[in-house]
Amino acid sequence: MIVLAWEVNLNKMKLLDYFKSSQKEENNFNLLPDGIFTLEQDGKIVDINNKVLEMYGLTRFEILGHYFSDFIENGTSVLNKIVQNNTSMTARAIMKNDEIRNVYFDISATRNAQTSKVYVVARNITKKQVEQNTISERYIVAQKIIDEKNDFLLESSGSILSSLVSISGFSRALLDGIGGALSEKQQKYLNIINTNSKDLSYDLEKLFALFRLESKKIEYNTKGFDLISLIKSIDRVYKKDFQDKKVIFSLDYATLTERDCFLDGEVVEYILRCIMDIFLRFSNLGKCSLNIGHPPVEFLKQKDFLANDSLEPTKYVLFEAKITDLVFSQDELENIFDTYYKSSTKRPIGLKATLNLLKLYITDFRGDIWVYSKQNFGTMFTFVLPLR
Repeated sequence: MIVLAWEVNLNKMKLLDYFKSSQKEENNFNLLPDGIFTLEQDGKIVDINNKVLEMYGLTRFEILGHYFSDFIENGTSVLNKIVQNNTSMTARAIMKNDEIRNVYFDISATRNAQTSKVYVVARNITKKQVEQNTISERYIVAQKIIDEKNDFLLESSGSILSSLVSISGFSRALLDGIGGALSEKQQKYLNIINTNSKDLSYDLEKLFALFRLESKKIEYNTKGFDLISLIKSIDRVYKKDFQDKKVIFSLDYATLTERDCFLDGEVVEYILRCIMDIFLRFSNLGKCSLNIGHPPVEFLKQKDFLANDSLEPTKYVLFEAKITDLVFSQDELENIFDTYYKSSTKRPIGLKATLNLLKLYITDFRGDIWVYSKQNFGTMFTFVLPLR
């Protein structure tokens, strides 16, 4: 069906190209399968083919000399949009018989600069096709709005995040005594300001990163790097944070035998940092663990992975990240990778954005991620990445 629609549109484009070329007005439009209107610049109809007569059930006398808007609802506006945007639109026909309603045409048009004429191709479409075209048109409009929104937010992200860094930094400086001694109430309020500004900065950073990924402004730099060295460096960075928060964290990558990875090293690091940030933000004297190794063959078969026509565990890396203090409801699990899903359980937007980022990045690398969560167990994030 999609291929057929594409072929129909291609044929229509070829027909429009025919009208763009230098030609004589006496061309025999009656051989063409679609309705053809030839219009003056003001929309007055100067020629039609027999298909138009068949579509409307009228005579040539009843059509010629009249205006396109007399036969197509908002005809002038429709033509302007089609010609200016080089696209096609669905429009409702204005029928002479009022009992005939909901007749729609798929309309394309082109303007010939040499003849100063506008040529319109009209094709009957069904109610189902009208609905599909309407959905398609709305999708295009919605996608344009989303792209413009993402561009605006990404351009604004730097100033927004820098303002929050200033709030966090100055509040921290005041807490450290740079402005003199503080009362107990002042310390309490400054601690709230500092904590909230950090949390908001984290949430917005993840949200902006998601917007950047949604806008397809990410270009991956795939080159070789040492995966074990990357894991060790991240462990060193976060070790003190876990100790300060008194969270028990264990890391095990002893079974990881293949260390050469050929993905985007910065993105893989970002994925692991997202996991560590979730651990730190949602752990309260609990336990966190990150086990890294190669997935069993049975696991690859169950999850339908295939590498180079053979299931070789060493071509993949399996990450199992567990946190005991974070539990998701069944409703949350079913929509866990949908940032904009309105759950009954309030979660920070940063957590939703982070999980969506993980899903998008991992699937971009042709990996996959799953989440298991249960009371008295916590939550396990399991994800697989190919090494190439």
